[in-house]
Amino acid sequence: MKKKLLLIMCVGFFTFGLTGCGSENTTESGLHVEAIPETDAVTADEGAGTDQEENKTEITADNAISQEQALAAIQKYCLANDPELEKMINSGDYGAYFDVSTADSGEIVVLYRSYTAAQIRYYIDPTSGDVYVTERVPGIIDDEQRTNESFNMNDYMSN
Repeated sequence: MKKKLLLIMCVGFFTFGLTGCGSENTTESGLHVEAIPETDAVTADEGAGTDQEENKTEITADNAISQEQALAAIQKYCLANDPELEKMINSGDYGAYFDVSTADSGEIVVLYRSYTAAQIRYYIDPTSGDVYVTERVPGIIDDEQRTNESFNMNDYMSN
């Protein structure tokens, strides 16, 4: 009888625990958890877009940015924030790389796989150039979580 009661209590606590974890939007360690749309992976040339020109291009609805432009701008953004990154990527020893795809929603998604194995995704509105960032660290943060980082591609676009 005690085993049955213990089993019923365990199932009840487990069920209660799952309903407590059911919220999709929570704040944990300063990160906002948000459902992220799935993407159709379309790989771009990893070496594309390393041009460091200072000329900037205005983004309008008539000339929405392409995947290649987005990839080049995100690479430029990442290199501006971490000058040692180019050396790590070029060495091939760290497993860091960039990839670009388009989400079902039409957003361009640039994935940066860091040398630490973190997967940082930059979601780009192709007409406005607005960018928001998510992070996933397999084994530590298994779900993609939105960060507080955001910017506009206009600041990193080259002609």
